[in-house]
Amino acid sequence: MISSDKLSAQKSIGFPLNNEQMKAVQFVDGNLLIIASAGTGKTTTIVERYVNLVKNNGYKPSEILMTTFTNKAAKDMIRKIFERTGQAPPFVGTMHSLFLKILRNHAKLILPNSDFIIIDDSDKKKILREVLTKEHIDTKADNLRYFLMWISKFKNRAILAESLSIDASLDDIKEQGIIEDMLDDEIIKVDRSLRKYVNKIYKKYEESLRKNNQIDLDDILLLTLRIFQNNQEIKEFYSNKFKAIMVDEAQDLNIVQIRILNLLQRDNLCLIGDDCQNIYEWRGSSNELVFDFNEHQNKIFLKDNYRSGKKIISAINNIINSMSSKIDKQLNGTKSYNGEIIIQSFFNFDEETDFIVDSIKKLLKKGTSKEEIAVLFRTNRIGKVIERELRRNKIPCHLSKSKDFFEREEIKDIISFLKLKINPYSAIDFERVLVLLKGIGMVKAKKFEEIAKKHECSYIEALNLHGELRMSEAYIRELNKLKSVINSSSKNALVIFLRDFGYINYLKNKYHDDSEKLNDKFENIKVFEELFGEESAKEEIKVFLDGLIELEKREKTRDKVTLSTIHSAKGLEWENVFLASCNEKTLPFYIQNLEKIKRDSELRLFYVAVSRAKSSLVITHYDETDWGAELERSQFLEILDREE
Repeated sequence: MISSDKLSAQKSIGFPLNNEQMKAVQFVDGNLLIIASAGTGKTTTIVERYVNLVKNNGYKPSEILMTTFTNKAAKDMIRKIFERTGQAPPFVGTMHSLFLKILRNHAKLILPNSDFIIIDDSDKKKILREVLTKEHIDTKADNLRYFLMWISKFKNRAILAESLSIDASLDDIKEQGIIEDMLDDEIIKVDRSLRKYVNKIYKKYEESLRKNNQIDLDDILLLTLRIFQNNQEIKEFYSNKFKAIMVDEAQDLNIVQIRILNLLQRDNLCLIGDDCQNIYEWRGSSNELVFDFNEHQNKIFLKDNYRSGKKIISAINNIINSMSSKIDKQLNGTKSYNGEIIIQSFFNFDEETDFIVDSIKKLLKKGTSKEEIAVLFRTNRIGKVIERELRRNKIPCHLSKSKDFFEREEIKDIISFLKLKINPYSAIDFERVLVLLKGIGMVKAKKFEEIAKKHECSYIEALNLHGELRMSEAYIRELNKLKSVINSSSKNALVIFLRDFGYINYLKNKYHDDSEKLNDKFENIKVFEELFGEESAKEEIKVFLDGLIELEKREKTRDKVTLSTIHSAKGLEWENVFLASCNEKTLPFYIQNLEKIKRDSELRLFYVAVSRAKSSLVITHYDETDWGAELERSQFLEILDREE
């Protein structure tokens, strides 16, 4: 029950909330589940709940832990909380960014030292490629992705490499053949025999990380969990510190995250999410905690949808009703217009693509903003074809998952140098920086690594033992230059690398005949310099590198039509949405049989896709492949055919 004085206090803030939102904001004592379906004002609700805790209930910002799924969402919440309270919230962010700070503080309990570095996806692939090569396993792209998927699954389920037998297999399957599956919106095909190597590869991968004092993104939470489990005093300190815990996108929590929250919470945990939007099972996400709270804790349903027309809301409700495992809920449409849903059938994919492109042209001719148009699809393969056709028709568009700023050659070179200053035991970064020296290649880099192993020293210390390789004076001068810049802390670390080490001259020599590419690289370096600032001390560089996990990928979507997989579209909305290739075995995706659990999983994706549309949703499918095979339209379209 909301007391009248609290109600008046909330009203005095002057922020309009509906009844359910108000109840959620004013609920302070005890665990709480807020079921917030698509478009129901979730962010407004949780920001106002935070504000209410601080302004009306005596909580300090330092006593509130609030996590969300993306850095973009976290920045949005931080901005809104600051606008409402005048105080910057110190513990609002993704779980990875928040718990990385805790891991840094206590790393010596579980790692060689606190100077560990976090590797990115390309470095993970490089390490794994070396592991597979030593085990005589083909390093083709699908094999890399298959093993990386299983390593991530193990970590997100709190399965430690040290607890697995190196000789054991995932299962006892002995049959031959090809495994075909969907991973991160791409279809992968691998030999079934690889299953028996998964445990061994995981253990070898982990051995490489520990030897080089490295961790990957999944380790941030897994290692933090181990610290809490093995150190009661540390766990109690943080449990007492956070008087209120709020978790956004709770349906996306994995087993490790759930265990961390259960260790920290003291009947003060508020979960906000929508079980029907759990679409990251392949990453290990689980509705487990949401379902548990639904059964045993206080709960509030946000039902009023402020995004979509009534016809689209009706379709969303039909999709929810069609799921076999879900929390029962129904959305209410608040918009005055109905909106439209159009389902179109075509002979083949070419016809379907032509229709989508022509429809976008018509929308643009009517004056529709490009930023209010999106084409969604189940797999990236579909998006690449549509992108090509839009570009052919001179329609500006952006396909998600294009090359990231931090994956570019010059940016990775700079970051490797900074990482090597922090952690001289990192083989990946040592190799990347060493081969920038004149006349020194990977063969010599590997020899220095052997020297470091033999003398049990860092790779930078191994450079002092160059006598074992009988190198020329010119080579020795190059090595001394590297040692000098790595050990220097007298001025800005980035200036040292670009000027003293000679990286600018290296790029000029390498791209002397391609001025356009060279200028592009210099522009990227200029952007990085603005991000980096004036850091020179080791601890400052460490803080900067840790902060990179909070930077969002720079998507250039301004004045462009968006092309996106359904997974990448979660949390976004557009006036006009096209859902392409809604065919059986594409959406829903399956190989042979569509089992109940898999059907629910694919239905949740369909739900996310449909609920992105505000005014218009056009769903297309086609009847025949390029090689003449017949295709069925998606069984999910029958859900939309039902009368309200």
